[in-house]
Amino acid sequence: MVVAHFSLLALALFAISCIAISKDFYPSSKRGLIFIPDSDFPSDDKVWVKKGSDLTWYYNYKMYPSSVYENYTSLQFVPMLWGAPDGFDDTTFLENVTAQIIGGRNVTYAMDFNEPDNSMANGGSDIKPVDAAKYWIKQLEPLRNLGVSLGAPAVTGAPSGFSWLTNFTEACNGSYQLIPNDGLPGHVTGLSLGTSTPVPMVAIIGDKCSGKTALFEALSGIYLHGSRLSATRFPIHTYFIYTSRTGTALKAGIKPGKFDGQNKDLSNHLQSFEVKYQGDFTAINLSEIVRQATDHMQIATAFSDDKEEEEQQVSDNVLVIEILGPDFFSMEIVDTPGLSSILHLAGATIGEAQELTRALIMDLLRQPNAIILSVLPLTVSNIILMDPRAVVDATNDMSNQEGPKLAQAADVTGNRTVAVVTKCDLVPMEARRHVLRAMRNKERYLGHPWFAARSLSDEERDQDCTLDKRNSIENSFFSQEQWATVKRRRVGALALKHHLEARVNAMLQDNVELLMTRLNTSSHSVAPVYPINSFATRETTDGVQSVNIYATSEGTVVTDTDLEFASDAPRPTQLLNAITVALTVAVCLSLIGLGCRTMALEIASEGGWTRLLLLLTPVPQIVLSLFFCQAIKVTIFQMVGPVTQLKVNSKYYSAKRTRRLDDTKIPLPHVTIQCPVYKEGLEGVIRPTVRSLSTDIRNYEYFSGTASIFADERRMFHKENNINWVARPPHNPDDKGISRFIRRGKFKKTSNMNYALGISLKVEDKLGTAYQRRLDEVLSEELGRACVGGDIRVGDYILLVDSDTRVSTDCLIDAVSELGASPKVAILQFTSGVMNVTTSHFESGITLFTNLIYTAITYAVANGDVSPFVSFKGHDNLVNNGKDPNSTTPHEKLWSESHVSEDFDVSIRLQTLGCQIRLATYCGDGFKEGVSLTVNDELSRWQKYAYGCSELLFYPVRDWWKLGIFTPLFKRFIMSNMPLGSKITIMSYIGTYYPIGYSWIGSLLNYSLIGWLNGELDHYYMSSWRVWVALVVVFSIAGNITLALIRYRSQQVSVLKQLWTCFKWVLLMFVFLGGISMHGFQVCIRLLSCGNCVDDLRSLCLPLLMED
Repeated sequence: MVVAHFSLLALALFAISCIAISKDFYPSSKRGLIFIPDSDFPSDDKVWVKKGSDLTWYYNYKMYPSSVYENYTSLQFVPMLWGAPDGFDDTTFLENVTAQIIGGRNVTYAMDFNEPDNSMANGGSDIKPVDAAKYWIKQLEPLRNLGVSLGAPAVTGAPSGFSWLTNFTEACNGSYQLIPNDGLPGHVTGLSLGTSTPVPMVAIIGDKCSGKTALFEALSGIYLHGSRLSATRFPIHTYFIYTSRTGTALKAGIKPGKFDGQNKDLSNHLQSFEVKYQGDFTAINLSEIVRQATDHMQIATAFSDDKEEEEQQVSDNVLVIEILGPDFFSMEIVDTPGLSSILHLAGATIGEAQELTRALIMDLLRQPNAIILSVLPLTVSNIILMDPRAVVDATNDMSNQEGPKLAQAADVTGNRTVAVVTKCDLVPMEARRHVLRAMRNKERYLGHPWFAARSLSDEERDQDCTLDKRNSIENSFFSQEQWATVKRRRVGALALKHHLEARVNAMLQDNVELLMTRLNTSSHSVAPVYPINSFATRETTDGVQSVNIYATSEGTVVTDTDLEFASDAPRPTQLLNAITVALTVAVCLSLIGLGCRTMALEIASEGGWTRLLLLLTPVPQIVLSLFFCQAIKVTIFQMVGPVTQLKVNSKYYSAKRTRRLDDTKIPLPHVTIQCPVYKEGLEGVIRPTVRSLSTDIRNYEYFSGTASIFADERRMFHKENNINWVARPPHNPDDKGISRFIRRGKFKKTSNMNYALGISLKVEDKLGTAYQRRLDEVLSEELGRACVGGDIRVGDYILLVDSDTRVSTDCLIDAVSELGASPKVAILQFTSGVMNVTTSHFESGITLFTNLIYTAITYAVANGDVSPFVSFKGHDNLVNNGKDPNSTTPHEKLWSESHVSEDFDVSIRLQTLGCQIRLATYCGDGFKEGVSLTVNDELSRWQKYAYGCSELLFYPVRDWWKLGIFTPLFKRFIMSNMPLGSKITIMSYIGTYYPIGYSWIGSLLNYSLIGWLNGELDHYYMSSWRVWVALVVVFSIAGNITLALIRYRSQQVSVLKQLWTCFKWVLLMFVFLGGISMHGFQVCIRLLSCGNCVDDLRSLCLPLLMED
């Protein structure tokens, strides 16, 4: 049976529970134990009270403590009212616990009612919710006056447990206006951990007569004993629950659906259905239970002709079956109603029944814990029954099934989908070869695993074939010559079970980090699993103005009629950066002043006013030396200055998460994840990124949020993975008419995103009517040049990532909450770690250098600097879509296509409007991006940065006479309302590329001047040797020491290890940075000489700049 093959599930969950406990054990009020001392093993009694034990309490199902622990005050006793007292007037439990408290025993908690929804034969206390409420009020409620906290009843993990708890709570509210809310249930039997923990569930979907029922038999181990009930008319949800009692118990009931549940009388009628069974598992007659439920719902079955036509054929009511026994691990299997895609292909009209079926299936498949079994029959049974002479192409039949389409819509990456081909024995001989080729991926690429299964024939079913015999028949069939060519691990129900074990383990491993995050952030809200419609969050009912409720970083809840008027908790503006910049300017001017002093002394002693011409050099000197002076001051502050600013929130910096939005009071906004793609590798780059993004989307859906991936280019992969996409025509500037298309911009990724966003915004502008109709209209306006797929509407927020990005699991919910609480923040940029793909020496060295830059940026922003916007695009940013001033039409583009530094332009525009850019570090290294793998790649990256900084400042020299020296972008930057300290910091960064480019020329000049004019040079001149020594001391020595110290002081890491890590790469950085001067000089000179001369730029081999 299926549960016997899911032992790996229990092992994986046990591993999770072990991980959830810190490796450093310490006493905790949350750590207790159920323990009943045994006189045969007295040594066991002492284990829990030895020194080092982290347990602080225990219970023994009784109202009084165990005698062996009478004198141990370190292990607190928790009394429990296990079951129903002798009568409603019985107060024995209350009197006993009260006497213990009066006697001096420390009783601070009390538990009640063990498994009240379970029968006594299976270890439960079997109490009705109404009676339990009366007992609770009589015996437990008075203990609150004595300072005792009370927990809710400890129900099982089955659906009946949560229903029981709901009814119990209602009984307390209705009769006594009291709610037992001091604590959660003492325990939940089974592994169904509630809506916040994804326990795997197998969902079987497929067409009518596809063999779903036979597959349900094979997986569940429940045989239908010759039943011909081959069409499921309602979902059958089977729970397998572990209990320690011997024997098997079954309980079945009907859960009313959305439609029938609205009628109180009908709902009561459906809930009155109940079937109970105790005995041998193999004797369970599931077919009879299904028939009784069918009659109770008044649904016409597939083979009954005596029902009236007006009776409904499909129901959203759920037949819930709970099977308890000692051989089970908690597992869920759902058999869904069959689809009718074949009839639809034949021209039949899809009615309400099929729409209801699709809605049922999609609601089920969207649950992140669902393992989707998409069942595909290899012949169209309906047509063959009507015309035995019909010849059907089995491969076309596989392609026309609707089940895989629904599975693909719900599971983008295919990580949760398994396709099962059934009725292999009915494949015509002439089609079998094509089927086998398809299963071996010869006909087409199948994005998810495929398995083949053989169903029992009617004759074999009539003979009451056992499950073991069924597996034997199936194994013999697939041992035949043709089918033997298929891999054995792909055929048969047993192979499918083994594969599902691996699937379960993979799902649990994917959620270990999620579970750990939830355990460590218990203050954050946990939302239901079921996500709402992707764009329902942006649609409100006409005439009703919703009230938005959001949270602030101080933990207070604010309500308003418009989220845009939300106010974040007060965030102080750190002044340390302003102080550092002021001292930097002072040092820089002091150095210039010392040079002027030397020049003045020389003029006074020797005369010669021509030295005054040297006064033309201070301005270039300031630009060249500003970063050096800033490094001196930052080094001192990092050594002896404060570091607490790295751990608190400020105006431009977030070290701690904002309190998460309450999804029960305001719908979470839809997030669009935009990922520009060009020529990156599919398997090595794009697919792992999509998998990482899908995990983050799944986590956001846990909080009832919705998100989608919006990719640019790479059409085929996005179609296969159900990713929304827009693709533009190829670069064709020389053609005429419709075929002519120019991929504008020096940085092609910019125009790529502009084009995709433009198409999306045009669709948004035309959403007065149906989406698809307006999408077709927009595409016709594009004259057939644009290609799109999926729902390309952009959400309220846009997460920008690169195609080689790994994202943090909780980034969406945390970022949305922060932006919702901080309406002035337009861009939230996350810190990023490095994703190493090789073990090469060069990549490791560049990794250190990249981490050094990230540390420096974090320190500067925490000190009060504006979050850096140079090269922010594509590096893990969440953009508030409503904050773009030029997003009203696709012609006013978000990104500049005339600059490599288009991110600088966007940031200036946003900040001049009063918006803020903020850096968030609370995700740690959850975001990861790749670094350069070769010297040429890193060199090209530096050339691109040098080009971008140069184009920010200067026009080409040939245009100075008519346009001026400086660009409008630089003038806007200078005149913007950014803090002065941030402007100076940006200028110091931009100025670093000019010293790098000048250094090789300066070295040659110094060599010549020292050689030819040694002793005659003015003292105002500083030789290269003195400059080199200063650079080595400040950057190579002091810089590495302070980097190790600031990490030690802020992150509590080993200072010696950090010192070794920093200094072991000094030689590599010395050689690399010493060799890039001429390359940087080429870029700057070529830009000043030819400006936008693309051919000259391309000749410089800038692959990162000229992507197309």
